[in-house]
Amino acid sequence: MILSTCFIVAVLQASLQYAMGINMNSYERVKNTILHQPADRVPCDFIAEDIVWDRMKEYFKVNTRDAVLDILDIDLRSVGPRYIGPELLTDEHGYEEIIVSGGPRNRKIYNDAGDYTTAIAYHPWGDIEEIGDLEGRTGWDGKMEWWDFSNIEEDIDRINENGRRWIKTHGDPSGLQHLTMWAGDEKFLCDLIADEELAVAMIEKHNEIRLEHALKTLEAGKGKIHELDGGGDYGSQAGLLISKEMFRKFFKDLYVKFYREIRKNFDVEIFFHSCGSIQELIPELVDVGVTILDPIQVSAKNMDIEVIKRRFGNQLTFHGGIDVQQVLPYYTIPELRKNVRNSIKVLGENGGYILAPTHNIQFDTKIENIIAMYEEAQNRVIAKL
Repeated sequence: MILSTCFIVAVLQASLQYAMGINMNSYERVKNTILHQPADRVPCDFIAEDIVWDRMKEYFKVNTRDAVLDILDIDLRSVGPRYIGPELLTDEHGYEEIIVSGGPRNRKIYNDAGDYTTAIAYHPWGDIEEIGDLEGRTGWDGKMEWWDFSNIEEDIDRINENGRRWIKTHGDPSGLQHLTMWAGDEKFLCDLIADEELAVAMIEKHNEIRLEHALKTLEAGKGKIHELDGGGDYGSQAGLLISKEMFRKFFKDLYVKFYREIRKNFDVEIFFHSCGSIQELIPELVDVGVTILDPIQVSAKNMDIEVIKRRFGNQLTFHGGIDVQQVLPYYTIPELRKNVRNSIKVLGENGGYILAPTHNIQFDTKIENIIAMYEEAQNRVIAKL
């Protein structure tokens, strides 16, 4: 690859800034990290369950999630179109529709202390037995007229008022997890084996407007969006949910064509999320065009960060790495800080690491631990307002 003069100058300037101890803005920090160039510190991202967001707002005495992100100095920010489709309903069981009208329904699961997590309680495609049953159904994005893209550039400009951030948005093919959310895990996995024709029809139906939706989102960003997020879980705690051969058969070409069309039209990084033990699938993800891999679930089998970094560190940027199952909720603060330092040392060697939790931070994590994670990563004290 021939590097442009402007690119070389930009890299040299960033390296000089780093050497001189000059702080970068968030965009520069993330861009340099992805280029495996020096940065003033590791970039940071934040994801959490609704109950954790509410507690963070209460702790910092602020009213918005953006204010929480500002206090934590989170480098990455999300934008997207507004859903203006039919109202999302709550059924007689208290299950709430998510994503779009006619989508899956969530239920809240409470513990004795009143804390809760959510789980899918209703799969709208669970009754599909033959291809004809798909007629009139809608997938992840519903219908294009259910979305308003006019807010996106304005939202980006508002985010950047206090310093330029790295902007991401959601847009990806409907893969394994999307289909299991609509049809149910057992049903769709069985269809992949027992009724391939139906499984393929379901995948095609779910993807009818996915590419158009992503392209419209990026177009509305007017070149100010830097990352397209997506993915879907292909791993369990112990191994892959489907074989590499099944991934290649049902999904690989879908990702290749989708991301090729995206990169043909927009200069964005391709972020791919998959929980679980997926080391053997990572070469396939590199092949389809993924540049940022999330969440590096360190608690899963064969997801040792030293091995992952050694095998794929020259091909990918890693996002995540801070375990939400044991480390964030249950480690002491000194233990947590040590874990953060080690993650940065290993995954961030020669760049290529964005620090974040390995999943939405759960209700069992203390605010003090969350703050300690970012304090350690950013080498500063985060004061309570």
